Amino acid sequence: MSAVLIAGGGAVLSVVAELLLGSFPVDIFRFPLNILVVALWFVMIQILYRRRTGNAFARFMLSRRATWLSLGLMATIGIVLGLEREPSTTAWPVVASLLFVLSHLCFVILRGWCNAKGIRWRFCLTHVGLLLALGAGFWGAPDRQQLRMAVHRYPSNEAYTMDGELRPTPYTVELCSFRMEHADNGAPTHYEAEIKVDDKKVMLFVNHPYNRTLSEKIYLVSFGKTLMGETYAVIEIVKEPWQWLSAAGIIMLIAGAVLLFVQGPRKTVSGER
Repeated sequence: MSAVLIAGGGAVLSVVAELLLGSFPVDIFRFPLNILVVALWFVMIQILYRRRTGNAFARFMLSRRATWLSLGLMATIGIVLGLEREPSTTAWPVVASLLFVLSHLCFVILRGWCNAKGIRWRFCLTHVGLLLALGAGFWGAPDRQQLRMAVHRYPSNEAYTMDGELRPTPYTVELCSFRMEHADNGAPTHYEAEIKVDDKKVMLFVNHPYNRTLSEKIYLVSFGKTLMGETYAVIEIVKEPWQWLSAAGIIMLIAGAVLLFVQGPRKTVSGER
């Protein structure tokens, strides 16, 4: 009961924090602080797990009630964010819910990663893969960068944050060509741009980004005209340094699903959890 009260109290505090403080200050936890926080979080969970016999909160995190609560929180977050026109993943209740889900998943992994027969590979692949896929987006959010750049017919590396701060890119971008289609009333219905990133030419379409690296994508978002009537393209550069970890988690999830399909369900033997 005390653990349930702690969880309920945490939910209430997250709502109060959202009302009084606004969104969670994600930017504070940029690299390397987020790495330090992750390490401390994992150490704390290990300590609680080792003391699970006499710790009510640890026992709750390993219970079926915590599992159902995690599933309910994930479903609620998905529905709420899906219905919002501009979903906010930095709201205190969302951050608290995701932290609870990740913590519960970590407790479950510590309990079930092996048994009397050794390492449970299917279990580890699916659960650790889910932990990495969710955790990369959660812990890596402070390192995510979103830049905008006006691309003209000359090389430039001047990009700006959404707050207007100049952030030069390590490469130059140049507009090679721009094509636009119009409706009968003159409104643009489709536009595309061919740009040169350093010496490589790529085509950009709306909602069809160019994957410069695994963790960096370039989107075509808009266009405009200079005072001389020359068209320029507006691109958005999204950098997600933790994307590789999320990709690794997805691959592990797929591998675990394949093993489950190939090997089939296993019968529980005596003494196996």
